[in-house]
Amino acid sequence: MSDPIQRAPVRQQMTVQNSRGDIESGPLPDANPARAARVSHNAGQFFSGMADGAKSGLKSASGGLQTLGNTTWNGLKTGGSYAGDKLNVAGKAGWQGTKYVGNKSWQGAKVVGKAGWDETKHSAVTLGKFASAPLQNKAWGALGGHALQQMITCGLPTLMREEAFIEAYNMMLPHLAEKHPAAAVGLQVAASLVNIAAHSRVREPRLARDPLQNDVAVRGQFGLSPSQGAVMKRDKPQEWQSLVDQHQSDSKRVSGQQVMAELLNVGMSAAGALTGNSGLTARVLSTQLRNVLYAVSRESLQATGSMVASRDGKASHGVSDGDMSTNGAWYTLNTLAMGMLQDALIQKALPQGYTVSGPEIRDASGQRLSGKELHQMGALVSGIRAACNTVIETGDAFLGKHYDAKRAGDSQKFSPSLPMKDYGRLLDHSIARLSWNNFANGSTLAAQQVLNAATKGNISPLLSSLLNNAGTAAAFGLTYKMVNQIYQAHSKVRGAVAAATNGPANITAAGQPNPAAAIQGQQAITAPPAPAQQAATTQSQQPSGSQQATNNAGGASG
Repeated sequence: MSDPIQRAPVRQQMTVQNSRGDIESGPLPDANPARAARVSHNAGQFFSGMADGAKSGLKSASGGLQTLGNTTWNGLKTGGSYAGDKLNVAGKAGWQGTKYVGNKSWQGAKVVGKAGWDETKHSAVTLGKFASAPLQNKAWGALGGHALQQMITCGLPTLMREEAFIEAYNMMLPHLAEKHPAAAVGLQVAASLVNIAAHSRVREPRLARDPLQNDVAVRGQFGLSPSQGAVMKRDKPQEWQSLVDQHQSDSKRVSGQQVMAELLNVGMSAAGALTGNSGLTARVLSTQLRNVLYAVSRESLQATGSMVASRDGKASHGVSDGDMSTNGAWYTLNTLAMGMLQDALIQKALPQGYTVSGPEIRDASGQRLSGKELHQMGALVSGIRAACNTVIETGDAFLGKHYDAKRAGDSQKFSPSLPMKDYGRLLDHSIARLSWNNFANGSTLAAQQVLNAATKGNISPLLSSLLNNAGTAAAFGLTYKMVNQIYQAHSKVRGAVAAATNGPANITAAGQPNPAAAIQGQQAITAPPAPAQQAATTQSQQPSGSQQATNNAGGASG
């Protein structure tokens, strides 16, 4: 089939041209020089012009800098010359001033030095008198008497308790705590209940025996004389009532302290049994045995013998409230220091690699000691602990007696005696001491368990010793004042009850109840006896410092 349309035979343009080529075929070949060549040429021209401009700029800058430098140098020379002149003047004036000040200072130093030397000599003389005073009034003898007494009444009980602590622990652990943990916890519960009942059934009722309806107990606790108590009760009834309330609260707190300690002990004992930590269960129970043995033996010896007495036999009434706080601060610091020293001495005395943790002694391979080696190393550890504890208690007893006698215008002296009486303190002081020791030991042991759990045992021995001893010192120190004031209250009440029971001949120089007045109606205390009677009766009322609780205030550290 033919196409009926006839088209002119002309040439059709198939692409659209522009300056850069056609759309379909792309750009046309560039007739100009290659782009790289153009770029290179332009760059050459740019840098050539830049170099010319730099040369011209450098010439201008060089000229400017030379001009600026010349101007600056001239200015510096002028300023330096001016400054030199002024410094010369100032230096001369300063030198003259320095010489003047120096001369005056030297003159002043000579004056001050002379006065200072005079003051130093005076201070040295005063210090010498202070240091020699104890020797002159035989207070050094009293200090020696305290040391000897505490070696017997503290050192021996400490040695026994530590030996018992170590031996009981190593016996209970394999035979009781590991084999029969429930029985060990049951024994701990029974011991805790007995300790708590001792306060409510024995100690508190004995304190309430005061023939003057708490007057003697309150005066004894705060170191007040009968006349001071009477004046306060008459002129400041609110202040007196405050002391009465505090006395009753402190006695309850001592009992409450025992309750807290036993809750900790039972809790740790049960936790050890439930978690398979038989060592913890055995340690708590052996600590109970340790503290009971110490409290009974220490107070028994304190009631038996004494090495110190008041020089003039003046009536004394106990350590005052403020002085008791001072004693407590000293006791805390000394407990910390002796605890650190004790650990260092034990580590030094034991064979290399051996470790001690409470009653547990391990060899270099980490195995618990047993048999003969345990007995030998246990005796060594116990001896060091006894020596350090004796130092603590010697200082505490000396300071307590010093403050007690000083308030009465008296002093202390070396005076050995064997009164062998006042064993009633076993029902008062021993129970209060057990509360003190159980609380301090229980709280410290609980803190150790928390620390070990937190650090997973990864703590240096030195840091562990510091933390443990700081905890022990804090536990004893924070309750020192309360416990020792309750000691004083018990001591005075025992004396008042004895005086009311045994007749007029036993009226104490401390103004204890007149038995005739007590029998006729428990009336107020009469005036203190005449001085001659004081001298005759005071000595009989101070066995082993037993009527003076300050001679035996203080407990054993950890």
